[in-house]
Amino acid sequence: MKTIFVFNDSRHTDLAMHMTALGEDGRRVATIVFDRNTEPHREFAMGCTHELGANVDPSISIPVNDTRRDLFASYDRMYGAGNWMPLLVQPGTDNAEWRHALELYRAHAETRGAPEPRFSATALARIFEAVLGAAAPTPAPAADRVVH
Repeated sequence: MKTIFVFNDSRHTDLAMHMTALGEDGRRVATIVFDRNTEPHREFAMGCTHELGANVDPSISIPVNDTRRDLFASYDRMYGAGNWMPLLVQPGTDNAEWRHALELYRAHAETRGAPEPRFSATALARIFEAVLGAAAPTPAPAADRVVH
């Protein structure tokens, strides 16, 4: 049985609540953003509680239930059908297993690095034209370029 740590991953500058599901192996399953209407139901949506409150308006219950269904499908894909258990990590809680999962996630993220943006010569020319308002010189074909 794999533990999936569910925790508030919001920053002080975020206007909405970000909840992250992180497997014990350091694999991030998902980060879900909850608005002020769906935020009270975040634990249900993430799989940490089993009941959605009574008399919840359909405009709220439908997206919350859809989120829960999609997350459960992701949990199943990553760890096998029913071979997982979400565990809510409360703010201020000291959980060694959760800290270890975060370390694994960070180590994996550092090795991947951010992809470098790449633009073709045509795309760059169009960007310059849009920004400068005039056509930029088109670079010579690769075979004709002189590199020093």
